[in-house]
Amino acid sequence: MDTRKFGNTGLEVTRIGFGAMTIGGAFGPVDDTESTQALHAAIDAGMNFIDTSNAYGEGRSETLIGQFLRSRPDRDRILVFTKGGNNMVTRVRNFEPDYIASCLEGSLSRLGRDTIDFYMLHNPSVDNMAAEDSYAVLEKAKSDGKIRHWGVSVNTVAECELAVSQGRVAAMQMEYNILNQSAGATFSSAHAAGLGVISRVPLNRGFLSGRFDETVQWTDDDTRKRSLTPENIRKHQGQLDLVRSIAAEMGISPAALAIRFCASNPDVSCVIPGVRTASQARQNAAAWEPLPEDVMARLRAA
Repeated sequence: MDTRKFGNTGLEVTRIGFGAMTIGGAFGPVDDTESTQALHAAIDAGMNFIDTSNAYGEGRSETLIGQFLRSRPDRDRILVFTKGGNNMVTRVRNFEPDYIASCLEGSLSRLGRDTIDFYMLHNPSVDNMAAEDSYAVLEKAKSDGKIRHWGVSVNTVAECELAVSQGRVAAMQMEYNILNQSAGATFSSAHAAGLGVISRVPLNRGFLSGRFDETVQWTDDDTRKRSLTPENIRKHQGQLDLVRSIAAEMGISPAALAIRFCASNPDVSCVIPGVRTASQARQNAAAWEPLPEDVMARLRAA
């Protein structure tokens, strides 16, 4: 798999990485043995980084990754990205310096690492970012060798734009996929400014894989029930049909097409589809090659 420069950090990242929210249980029940097999399959298939958060399963994802890393003789070449400040159970976000410092220490302990390659504030608002609440803490952590680089994982274009204009972060992460291309222009600005850019949710939480429709029944602990409602599924059915059609023309799966769409954007450093199984890990790792421009044009207009 090809690698790309991660902004001006000096890091080289594979085009596809391991999105580790799923193995924390955000999308319903998971099996830790199956998750560990998925992690091994991803690295063996060529991925060189894992993206997680202390919020994924209240530390479960990080703990599992830490155990996995200790089992790998090549662990020193595997990059680890993680986040802090967002409690996905209480849905309360806290970016006070002391709290972020404690989040970082917890992540270091669970991951079993002295240094985290890239640390993010997890979904700060424009107000949080404008106040620069925790920036000094992250700079100190960097100077102390606890993190190599830091940035933000954000939800809105306004937050993306502020991250670029502040000139403080090394990289940023935001949702970007065939159904939601709103961050495209800001990604271009970020890339031009030397920031690393991570495309998250490339499959729109699994919808673009084409595996379910409006009759799907989510479990109570599956966070997709908030976004992939029957109404939203019906709203985007035409776009999914287009994805299925183009994928069939190319002889690939809808999921591969959706991931390759994100990876084909020259402003995107890397893409982090969520992974549950070893089979998914291998399929995602294979979906890194750029799409033909005529296909990209059709999908940009979707």
